[in-house]
Amino acid sequence: MRIFFIFSFIVVSILFQGCFSKEVKVEKVNIVYPSFPDEPRIQYLETYRGENNEKVELNTLDIILGESIENKSKNPLIVKPYGVTIDNGKLYAVDTATKMIFVIDEKTKDVSFIGDGLSGPVGIAFDSKGFAYISDTRRKAVMVYNEKGKLLTAIGSRLEFAQPTGIAIDKKLNRLYVADTKGHKIKVFDIETKKMLLEIGKRGHADGEFNFPTNVAIDSRNNNLIVSDTQNFRVQIFDKDGKFIRTFGKVGTRPGEFTRPKGIGVDSEGHIYVTDSAFNNVQVFDDKGTLLLYFGGAGYVKPGTFRLISGLYIDENDKIIIADGFTGRIQTFQYLSEKWKLSNPEKYKELSGLNGKINKEEMRIKKELEKELYNEAENK
Repeated sequence: MRIFFIFSFIVVSILFQGCFSKEVKVEKVNIVYPSFPDEPRIQYLETYRGENNEKVELNTLDIILGESIENKSKNPLIVKPYGVTIDNGKLYAVDTATKMIFVIDEKTKDVSFIGDGLSGPVGIAFDSKGFAYISDTRRKAVMVYNEKGKLLTAIGSRLEFAQPTGIAIDKKLNRLYVADTKGHKIKVFDIETKKMLLEIGKRGHADGEFNFPTNVAIDSRNNNLIVSDTQNFRVQIFDKDGKFIRTFGKVGTRPGEFTRPKGIGVDSEGHIYVTDSAFNNVQVFDDKGTLLLYFGGAGYVKPGTFRLISGLYIDENDKIIIADGFTGRIQTFQYLSEKWKLSNPEKYKELSGLNGKINKEEMRIKKELEKELYNEAENK
């Protein structure tokens, strides 16, 4: 009787799939922020999930037998990414769940791994020699690997760190900056000697003080240090010697305010990007703290949406890398800087609609088709 029921269920399911399944053909749409007709500033590029971006689907029999995507996948998938970066054409993502560092070749999409000996990896950065620095909250140190992924040494110890998390490297000054979250300080090390140069801040709410800082970034124009002061719900800016310059932000739910600021980055023009894991978006400010725009929102499938957004990194070409913690996705974007516009005039015309190929009615239709496609994907 049970076998007959299962067989009948399979047959009926297949028949229903044949009757109701449909293909929605959508012309490739460039996703930009803000959307047309406003001038585009940010372009969505692509999403990475793990080895070879494998897409695993379950059929009816898999569901009946209790199969899962994780079990059916032959390749490791990113589970809970946090720290992200790019070096020499490869994207690096720290998976805090599997304790693995995914290395994704941006051209071939091939995936490899580094990070032997890690216990609690969180942040990642590269120096000018191509050496990887990975913060490890359990080892309470920053582990250093050469270009072949071999462990070389460790910076810091249990006596120096309470909880090392977000890190950044100033390649001009040859300095490593580490957010010691539970120590409520930013610690600065010399890359060559591996010795600590200075400590910035202490626990508190005044200017220059921290309450669980989580991530750091460097403004390449002036070597300023930018800090995500998470439990003070603000961003703080210091000069290269650790002198306080300014702060912006406060707790709240309105644009320009923060609830859980996490990842932070700076583009080539000095704009500061801050992820907020409560809002699941990215807010973009000028270097004085004025809000310019924000993008993102809660979602599991649609490009440009996030669920438990975390780490963020911006490379020298203004490519933006964002870790989406709950969905296991790494999403990439491009800031359309003035330099980028000069190098890509035709692409910019296409994105902005200046070539006459985009009009409001066409955009309305495309958005409806996109919404239908994404709703169908989320319901699978």
